[in-house]
Amino acid sequence: MSKQVYNRFFDEEKWLKVNKSNKDAMEDFLLELKSQRKSDKTIYQYKNDLRIFFIWILDTYDNVPVHKLKKKQLRNFILYLSDLGMSSNRVNRMKSTCSSFLTYLEDDEDSEVEMNYMSKVKSVQKEMVREIVFLTTEEVLIIYNELMSQEKYRDALLIALSFESLARRFEIYQLKVEDIDINRSITKNKVRGKRGKTFNLFYFNKTKEAYTKYMETRNDNNENLWVDKNGKSIGYEALYDIVVNCREILFKHTGEMKYFNNHSFRHSGAQMYKEGKHWVNDKQFTLEELKVLMHHSDLGTTSSYLKSMDNEIILNAFGLSEDNQ
Repeated sequence: MSKQVYNRFFDEEKWLKVNKSNKDAMEDFLLELKSQRKSDKTIYQYKNDLRIFFIWILDTYDNVPVHKLKKKQLRNFILYLSDLGMSSNRVNRMKSTCSSFLTYLEDDEDSEVEMNYMSKVKSVQKEMVREIVFLTTEEVLIIYNELMSQEKYRDALLIALSFESLARRFEIYQLKVEDIDINRSITKNKVRGKRGKTFNLFYFNKTKEAYTKYMETRNDNNENLWVDKNGKSIGYEALYDIVVNCREILFKHTGEMKYFNNHSFRHSGAQMYKEGKHWVNDKQFTLEELKVLMHHSDLGTTSSYLKSMDNEIILNAFGLSEDNQ
């Protein structure tokens, strides 16, 4: 499980209250993994997954020892993770972790686990590939302007920066306060992207405007860019929640509910740059330029981020327009 997801569910105060027998069983299990020469990263992931599992037991089933949980209770844990919006892949990995742990206890003569009931729980079906939601520059402006008028400058900054830089959520999350300078258009420090790539992010007027207002309202010394009203750093998942809450803003103004997320701004910004309709400028970016800006390795990946032109190509071939199909 990624560090960001772990931080969303883990609570140090609750962990101190977790049943000692569950903690001891986990430590024995982790030692067994170490004896099997599992990598430190694998062991770390197992530990994080199990800590979340035990905190759930604390909250839901009065902190009982794990051997008292049957199939129904374990199924409820999987449903709990799914209902919270965790991806099917992550839910199934959590299930696999718990199942391996319970199998270990089942084989341990000193354990009271009689059967690995988690192995009887069905895995979550993989989600269908979600349709990409594209937003126009006008629609993004509606969201941005509304957030600015409500003095939600942090949220407006996230929208503007996502739409201008085309950066991924986890790249934007890495930014510090010092990384943005209204006299520049490129971040001071590099962020780490996929496959270990490092690069600076570009940003422009709307980002600078929102950043300026955001910093005027902050009276903390936190170096992180993304904080709550008390100056405390917010988690990675909070950036997702901010964007999802903006759906209601667009719905209020347009009457149409669009189920966009953070990645929609990467797609939408690229599309608007390509069409020359981005608020940054009216230049029509080439596919090669977008490839470099998005830090892709090949043009095919960049092309997949844009709207399909198949329908337009066929209409042009027959000398038709969308109005006279």
